[in-house]
Amino acid sequence: MDLDLLRTFVAIYERRSLTLAAALLNVTQPSVSYALGRLRQDLGDALFVRSAQGMAPTARAEQLYAVARSAIDAIDDVVAGRDFDPATARTRFRIALTDMGEFSYLPSLMERLSTDAPAVSLDVVPVDIDAVDRWISSGEVDAAISSAPPTGRTPTVDLFTESYVCVAAWPKDLIGTPVVPSEFATLRLALIDTSSGHDRVGRTLEAASVVPASALRVHHLSTLPETLVRSQSAAIVPSRVAAVFEKRWPLSSRPVNHLLEDFQVRLFANPALHPTAARRWFLRLLEEVVRSFAEDVGSELESGDGDAPEG
Repeated sequence: MDLDLLRTFVAIYERRSLTLAAALLNVTQPSVSYALGRLRQDLGDALFVRSAQGMAPTARAEQLYAVARSAIDAIDDVVAGRDFDPATARTRFRIALTDMGEFSYLPSLMERLSTDAPAVSLDVVPVDIDAVDRWISSGEVDAAISSAPPTGRTPTVDLFTESYVCVAAWPKDLIGTPVVPSEFATLRLALIDTSSGHDRVGRTLEAASVVPASALRVHHLSTLPETLVRSQSAAIVPSRVAAVFEKRWPLSSRPVNHLLEDFQVRLFANPALHPTAARRWFLRLLEEVVRSFAEDVGSELESGDGDAPEG
């Protein structure tokens, strides 16, 4: 089968869109449609059907994708040579991140790519923990970073341990003192909606019968800082996220003690699948960047350098 047809098939499968596949391949949409027509004729299968979520693959397409992705990776690896050179590579990687990941360590990852591999492209998709095993086994994503527990089907690496704090524009005499459960009854509390994968806080508060004075539910961490300052609200967030908030906004954090357990942030990836030199390099870089972020911010928290700006 024509290699270009396979590349088109993989692009449609991964993007679930003819338009996005064309943009990825730097061709016109009619070219993608023509290629899909040839594939359908050659294989005797529709391969993709339109749905509310885009171009949904058929069972035959699911089977073909795993083979096609591996074949393309192997060919690209041979063409590029085993000595992958990130400085000249034009590879594209795909990772799944929570909004915590996008907010916290995606900037550091892009900074490294801009200097070490300026022509490498990166796609970021939201984590769907129910789909991560399938995504990684098929090669649809190269890696995912999440605090979800291991499933046993995908290898994981523990990157760092994280804890929760309560961040707000606290009076100076309260900074550093623990927030007790009864205090939440007086707080306007902002929560990340459970549909965004941050259900740990909401579930724990509910189980402890903690009812805030009022609640705001949002979908993204990035919307919180200005909202907290202007509405005099509080939010329970990971300590490193709070540290980033405090660098840019007049906010500070207080411990919540044993109300919420610490958790592990993990790298979900399988280096043994589709083991190209490019993917091995990227997984090493990704792990290094996230660990470095966690260590740097963790050191600031221990030394007390994350104080809120004056204002």
